[in-house]
Amino acid sequence: MPTRWRSFATNLILLSVVTTLTLVVIDIVLITTGLFPPVVDEGHPSVGWVGALPTGERVNALCIEPATGSIIRFPRNEDGVRTAHPRAAFIDGSVGLRVAVGGDSHTEVCAPNEEVHFGMTEAMLRSEGIAAGVYAFGAGKYSPLQAYLALVPTLDAYTPEVMILNVYTGNDFYDMLRIDDRPHFVATDTGYVIAPPVWYQSDPPGVRRVSRVLHVFRVLSDVTGARRVWVRVRYLQDVAREQGRGLRAVIGYMADLRKASVPEAGYPQALAAQFLNQQIFFHHFPGSEREGQRRLDALLARVRVERPGMTLVMSPIPSYQLVLGKPTDSVLTRAIGRLPMTFEDGVALEERLYQELRASATVAGWIFVDNLAALRDAGDPATLYNHFDYHIEPRASRIIAAQQAAVLRSLASTPAARISGGPPPRSLPPATR
Repeated sequence: MPTRWRSFATNLILLSVVTTLTLVVIDIVLITTGLFPPVVDEGHPSVGWVGALPTGERVNALCIEPATGSIIRFPRNEDGVRTAHPRAAFIDGSVGLRVAVGGDSHTEVCAPNEEVHFGMTEAMLRSEGIAAGVYAFGAGKYSPLQAYLALVPTLDAYTPEVMILNVYTGNDFYDMLRIDDRPHFVATDTGYVIAPPVWYQSDPPGVRRVSRVLHVFRVLSDVTGARRVWVRVRYLQDVAREQGRGLRAVIGYMADLRKASVPEAGYPQALAAQFLNQQIFFHHFPGSEREGQRRLDALLARVRVERPGMTLVMSPIPSYQLVLGKPTDSVLTRAIGRLPMTFEDGVALEERLYQELRASATVAGWIFVDNLAALRDAGDPATLYNHFDYHIEPRASRIIAAQQAAVLRSLASTPAARISGGPPPRSLPPATR
């Protein structure tokens, strides 16, 4: 090695050693003095994350509506679920027919409860003289498995007669495959079992971070996005390995995901987050579509076994693209034009998933609510979904609520409308005027 390069290497090693020792000394001093303790972002052990924790008291929660920046307030009861009814009213049954609703961000919409489908469902029943209490708990990015597990504490405590699961067909089949910071199914010789979250971004429950220096590096990697990229590649490699794919598929998927960004939306990744991500993933990992279906089948069967006396209702929420049906949105068609699939491919995929969900629900003993037909019949999808992040608007919630209310109404009046596996028909008490 030439003298010049030997000298450079020596100086680089010395600089690295001095820098490392300096950081170690600084870290020891900060740890000893207790200054600047690291902030721990602790995940939830059984659900991954929750939007609201039990507080023991009824509160007016708030959220910031992303499109307008408006502050929206809505009630949560002592257990953190969205409802104006206290915990005791569900436990003693004085609320009437008890209905639990779970889902992702299309259930946890940033709007007053009375403008979201679960609140509208209750209002519709009460307007007809049927006493009912409908409560909801959801969170953005939840998989259907998470949505169910998040409801379990209140299902056990409130023993509701009905549980409605809102499966968002735009990304929930893909979300059933995800292992990042969320419980997930893994296949065994005897079926699927629930595995605990693999902690990528959140900290494992009970972890105690001490090093201030490592915490600074972690924060810097979050700010620059480096850690997000590393986490995504690591997570995708794990998922790809399950699907028998390699790094090439991961790189191709990530490249197409970048192409799906559109500056015209409320945030560039809105279309990808809502439905294009699932389409791109299934394109690059062909076996994943069927695997997502199998895991949803396993979930529906598991819930039926665990809740033998409960009426289970599958209420799928279709995406804007599926309801739209035709390539009439210029922003959406431009984004899809950069991808290795067509608009029609995306509609066909989600239509296939929707019908698969219908069949699975029937086999597992769930009542299926056909929200897609009702939303398509309403016409003008532009008024059903916002164009900031493509979530449902109150008009869509009202249509979904009417579909759900019709099912709940039939439980009291038409025993033949019920399916096997649920509890016997009950007479619903009149609503309190």
